[in-house]
Amino acid sequence: MASHLHPIRYHQAQVRVVGLPITFSSTHLLKELAAQAGIHTIHVTSVHRSVTDQAKTFYKKHVVEGYVPNYKNSNVAKIVAHARHLRAKGSSQDQVMTYMVDAIEHVHGGPASISTHMGDHVFTEVFDVAHYCGPTSGAGRHNVMTHDQARSFLAGYRKKIPFLIERLGHSAELGFSLPEEFQDEKCFHFEVKQLYDKLEQTPTTMTA
Repeated sequence: MASHLHPIRYHQAQVRVVGLPITFSSTHLLKELAAQAGIHTIHVTSVHRSVTDQAKTFYKKHVVEGYVPNYKNSNVAKIVAHARHLRAKGSSQDQVMTYMVDAIEHVHGGPASISTHMGDHVFTEVFDVAHYCGPTSGAGRHNVMTHDQARSFLAGYRKKIPFLIERLGHSAELGFSLPEEFQDEKCFHFEVKQLYDKLEQTPTTMTA
């Protein structure tokens, strides 16, 4: 039986990267980190997104589920607060979404100031990898990685800064030790330097 503190290590060939498509170099990086952490399957949950996609994320996460927005751009909290107010007053989802799309498009600093997922990146690929689903704590939480796997994954992740990874986001429960780290609940946020234009992407195994 494997030790609780030392998860079974996998060879890169045994690691599956599923979800949304990313480049070959980023896929190779994920397989390396996953193999070191004893993780068999990595779930890519978010890549480049449109303003509408971002508004849908805000609506589900912050308006419906009630998560407190934690973004560098202080305008996000104001956008979410007004969206919640509209919903509480009886506005439909479509009406709230219309407001949020417009607010994100015209936010000070532009949409990319809210999320790098909306930026125009040529030599950096931005994507997220699932850590857990559901609430941060309680019976409704579903871990995609065990706590030990997540900590080992993060340890390998940190070693790639700043030469391969520019910034990293992750769950607060894992702790912060580098200036390039920031809080991004439920997932690991990657900003990976690319040695070439991202014209070719590696199709991952799509999951529902």
